[in-house]
Amino acid sequence: MSGVGTITRIRMLVAAPERRRLIEIGAAGAAYLVGLAVALRFEWYPQGLPGYVYLGVVAVIGAATTRRWPVETLTLVTAFTAYTTLAPLPEQLYGLYLGAPQALVPLAIVAFIMISNDGPVVAPTATFLTLAVLVIVPWRDIVSILVEAYPLSEALLWDTGQDRSLLLSELVACVLVIVFAVMLRRQRRAAAELAQKNRELMQLRAAEVARIAEQERTRIARDMHDEVAHHVAALVIRAQAALRVADEHPDQLAQAVQEIAAGGQDVLARIRTVVRVLKSTPLRDGPVPPTLAEEFEALFDRVRSIGYDVDDTVRVGNDIPEAHALVLVRVVQESLTNAMLHSAAHSLRVVVDEQPLLWTVLVSDPGPARERFPDMPGGGSGLASLRDRVEALGGRLVAGAEAQGWTVTAELPRAARSVRSVATASARREKTS
Repeated sequence: MSGVGTITRIRMLVAAPERRRLIEIGAAGAAYLVGLAVALRFEWYPQGLPGYVYLGVVAVIGAATTRRWPVETLTLVTAFTAYTTLAPLPEQLYGLYLGAPQALVPLAIVAFIMISNDGPVVAPTATFLTLAVLVIVPWRDIVSILVEAYPLSEALLWDTGQDRSLLLSELVACVLVIVFAVMLRRQRRAAAELAQKNRELMQLRAAEVARIAEQERTRIARDMHDEVAHHVAALVIRAQAALRVADEHPDQLAQAVQEIAAGGQDVLARIRTVVRVLKSTPLRDGPVPPTLAEEFEALFDRVRSIGYDVDDTVRVGNDIPEAHALVLVRVVQESLTNAMLHSAAHSLRVVVDEQPLLWTVLVSDPGPARERFPDMPGGGSGLASLRDRVEALGGRLVAGAEAQGWTVTAELPRAARSVRSVATASARREKTS
């Protein structure tokens, strides 16, 4: 039922403009007849009043039916115009006769509507202009002059009782009807093309908005993962350590609880930072952002505070771009988080190095592999998301097991032009190995 209702509403929307057009045509015809009635009341009407009445009726009928039956309407209106202007009318119909250009009005309306509404052009143009020439130019007088053997040059100059300037203006007016119809036709086509392009642009804009929204959702998921997962893992490990020392070393429990509380406050601060960024709330009088070296040192200190031995080597300058610095920090942070969650090792090796063409990161642990939280559901997207970030900057990230431990290596080119060199060098190393 809903589908039938939708089709009915569409039909009503399509039919509404047509009904409005017919009402406008009917109102114009009624106004024309009222004008004739007023002229008749004040004795202003010209000769041949019945012809003007029929002229208005034919014009209204032609305007109302041209769109639906263009060929039939053109044929009938042309026949009516030719009959009332060119054929000898009987005495009882002599009142229908009208001279040019009045008699051409219904045919001009039909031709104008056909051409301007993207219909055929040649047929209405040829029909209207041919009949206009036959009606406006006094062919009978010219033929009679030629029959009487007057020279052609004199026949063309012969005074037939018609103002030649008026005849020329009538012919020009008929031509202008066709010209204006063609111009309106082109304007409507241009408007339709612009409307179509506007719809296409709106569709492209909607697709672009959806793409941007998807990218924003991905960015939010990455930020939440990067900012929270590492700190929560460290917090849980501290809690486990507190449980282990609760019975045997109760004096260390207070220190462990303090560390857990400090870690929880750190996590809460991170979450608030992410929420503030998502709300686009500007930071007022906020702390100075830490340098890259300070970011790395904070990561290492956090891991050391829960009992890990971190052997770190960081050799990077201060001119590293912000996007590259963020990715380097995320690579190290995600690697440390994975080591805490999936390895039994208590020592980690981290090397962040700066080379002429690229920055490199190496994070490894001696193993063995062991799930610290076996009940935790797997299938995380940390490495996959991290690999996308690295590849977005033209780099590459490789994570895999070596001996008993796990190793993560990442390479970031220092410039866009070196991306191809990095890919080529990596392919050569793989081939050699």
